[in-house]
Amino acid sequence: MKSLLAIIKLTCKSAVRSHIFQLLLVLLILCIILVPNTISGDGTAWGYIQISLKYSLGVISFVLSLSTVWLGCFALTRDVENYQIHMVITKPVSRVTVWLGKCLGVILINMLLLMISCGIVYFFIIWQFSRQNFSKGERSRITNEVLVGRRVYYPAMPNIGELAKAEYRKRLEAARSSGTPMPETPEQVKKTLRELRKNVIAGMAEVRFGPSASRAWEYKGLPKNLKEPLFLRYRAYIDKISSSDQRETYGAWAVKVNIPDRELEKNKPKNIFEQQKQKEIMKSFFVPKTNYPEQIMCGVFNEFVLQPDVISPEGTVSVAFTNIDPQGKPLFFQVSDGPKLLIKESGFFSNYCRAVFVILLRIIILAGLACAAGSVLSMPTAIFTVISYLLFGSFAGFLVGTEIDMPGVEFTDVMAYYVSRVLLIIIIPMQNFEMSHLISNGELVEFSYIGRIFFQYFILRGLPLFLIGIWLYWRREMGLVIRK
Repeated sequence: MKSLLAIIKLTCKSAVRSHIFQLLLVLLILCIILVPNTISGDGTAWGYIQISLKYSLGVISFVLSLSTVWLGCFALTRDVENYQIHMVITKPVSRVTVWLGKCLGVILINMLLLMISCGIVYFFIIWQFSRQNFSKGERSRITNEVLVGRRVYYPAMPNIGELAKAEYRKRLEAARSSGTPMPETPEQVKKTLRELRKNVIAGMAEVRFGPSASRAWEYKGLPKNLKEPLFLRYRAYIDKISSSDQRETYGAWAVKVNIPDRELEKNKPKNIFEQQKQKEIMKSFFVPKTNYPEQIMCGVFNEFVLQPDVISPEGTVSVAFTNIDPQGKPLFFQVSDGPKLLIKESGFFSNYCRAVFVILLRIIILAGLACAAGSVLSMPTAIFTVISYLLFGSFAGFLVGTEIDMPGVEFTDVMAYYVSRVLLIIIIPMQNFEMSHLISNGELVEFSYIGRIFFQYFILRGLPLFLIGIWLYWRREMGLVIRK
């Protein structure tokens, strides 16, 4: 244990003396000081607090990730290339102890920087919130929408890929029956499927003008005995999602209300068929949120409160929206922008600590990857290898895009699909550790999500790579290392 602690201490001292680390440290300090004081958001108190949180945590995570990769590669390669490790391994200290000591030293120094920088950001946000002369309405909105941890419930969604494939098969059969077959080359199939997916998503997002074109969303799995209010957040776009010319419009929200059985018994018909019909009609029906159309600002987030009695005995909530635009233009709701239901689960401090822990987990994984690469490679090669691995993980979602179960797909595309699948087994997508958008939106960082990324990325993917790095370092022939 003494040798391990000594190596950790020496690694931290060596890191502090590194000029690159000093540069990154200065950059981190500047970001902590300048970022919250140089952004204004959308001009509102809510926007200021939200943007401050998002950019501050994002910059801290990015800078410390660079620092971790640099120090991990530096700690393992420097002693080997300078022949200092040759004196260490002649002593009764195993190479496994050396590797673990250096990796833990890199983790420790970056963990301390993470705690200090995130602590400064937290107290700065709270200080700004308390000292600024915000109105009562702004304070209430910040408390309910940003400085909170709310669980998010998304509407039930169909399988977009299956819908696109079904539409493609339908068009293909129609074209063949009419004697004008569609082109079935791999490129044409991919292009057609992409277009069909876009059409399916666009159709799901669009709400046309008029009561007959009202759109409904259903949410499942909500707590049945909830006492707290629910919040529905949405962002609507007028005419086109990509358009920047958003304006005010009008719409009407309705909620499916559940009528207790005792209310149905009061006017119960005598005929059994009429009773069943009444039950089907009155058991659940949509009730307008207001008696008049609501004014809605497009292009920004809107939010309103729902009472917990809208939750059905099955734990579902259904809402509907009617487009009453004065010009008769369609409205669009992006899938990522809602509408979604939110329920308060924790305070801001607890949720903030969860996000910081996820960033720490990212630093631990990066330290292990950097030390594993530095075990057998030179400094520039190790850094290049780790960065290439991270970039590959960032674009992992685009690798498996070939539709292999459609007609006309070539053998090379099928092979590329399965090779990409195999490669993705060992890839750790670091973008999944980014929590700044959740914290800035007041959305809960779920314990289940933390446990899932810990098991999936640290235990199943990261730990085997770390063990391989330790084994290669243990088996490395130090006498073959030649300084150039």
